[in-house]
Amino acid sequence: MAKHETKLLGLLLLATPLSGILFMMSYPWSLRWVPHVFGIACVMGLLAFLVFSIVAFSRKNRSHGCAFLAGLPLALVLIFIAALTIAAPYPRDRFNDGLKLPEGVQLAVPEFGLPDPYVPGGSADTFQAAVRKALAIPGGDDSALAVAVPSLERLRKDQPALLDRYLAAHPAWRVCEEQGTRLARRRWVIGEQWQMSPQGFYCQFFETDGPCFQTRTTIHFPGKPSKSIAHQFPADTLTPVKLKPANQLWESAIAVAAGDLVIGQFEQSSAKERRITRAAFAELEREFAALVAQPTWDNAQKLLPPHAIIRGESSLELSDEYGTYRARIRCNPGTPGRVYLKAFEITRSYPLSADSLKIETNEWVGWSNDPQDQFLSETHFMIHEGDLGKSYGARFEVWFQPDGGAPERKLIERNFKIEGGDY
Repeated sequence: MAKHETKLLGLLLLATPLSGILFMMSYPWSLRWVPHVFGIACVMGLLAFLVFSIVAFSRKNRSHGCAFLAGLPLALVLIFIAALTIAAPYPRDRFNDGLKLPEGVQLAVPEFGLPDPYVPGGSADTFQAAVRKALAIPGGDDSALAVAVPSLERLRKDQPALLDRYLAAHPAWRVCEEQGTRLARRRWVIGEQWQMSPQGFYCQFFETDGPCFQTRTTIHFPGKPSKSIAHQFPADTLTPVKLKPANQLWESAIAVAAGDLVIGQFEQSSAKERRITRAAFAELEREFAALVAQPTWDNAQKLLPPHAIIRGESSLELSDEYGTYRARIRCNPGTPGRVYLKAFEITRSYPLSADSLKIETNEWVGWSNDPQDQFLSETHFMIHEGDLGKSYGARFEVWFQPDGGAPERKLIERNFKIEGGDY
């Protein structure tokens, strides 16, 4: 190794940990992964100092060898700093220091607990029942499939407004916008209620509860699947599904076109045969074929599961688990569009999680001309301001954004006693 190359390499090895020190002193505490990455980099730097010092000494270049050895204590100190940072307790954000619960304001208390995706649902969820029934039969080693949902393609082409209204009104579909793309993600009944699991994945990883699996079903508008759907799959053509091992199961993620829509199906199960995927597509075709047979809103209402539309007043309920919340909204805006949440600390009217709340809670919701009809919107979100164990008052508002471009309007307002929690 030439002397100038050795000097350059030494400067680079020295500059990396020094710049890391400055970065560690200024990085935001919300980036909890930074110390881990920095610690790994320091370990690699330690090994590099050691290797190049040995190389330098073997070539009788004592000055460079000593210079590299001098870097070892610095690397050890940086590794120690990274370890302390990783082990340090998560810092408080002090948002609610000095805050008091508002006097004379009635505050509802969210119910504790979030959906458990391991709990099987009731009989109203025919889709989940079809998946579990398919898994009850041992699978083979052939992953080839021929799947399609022609009824969905026909509805999209001939009755797009009816399809949109049906999906928005059906509690098994959460129609929302993510990263600028509209999609409909399948909900399952968990316990006794339709509940959205985080990111739409439903799973069972304990064999005592039945076959192990994980799955997610999504309809993408206008036909652009997410990056998680790896295999563009031909419709109605027998084709082997690409598989890879994951969670000690076989994993697949396919995208099948239905006109300009794309159906994304994720599956992890014990056999190479794609039992969940086959059952999911068959159930989707059965569901949409019933609407194609009589494409009217009256028929669509009859196809909705029990309690999809309830009679009464609009409502907002919250449940939480250590700063992560689930919102359950019943409303009827009377026109097509989507709802979303806003939240404010009551005493100062300070907006809470303003950058993320609309992204996490937006959903196209059902509607009718009868204001007593109430449709479901349900999802998860986080409130980042505040610390666990320190409560404060928050005003939650349900806002409606009409599809036709009319001004947004507030549908519901309710005060809650909440805690923040940012992980």
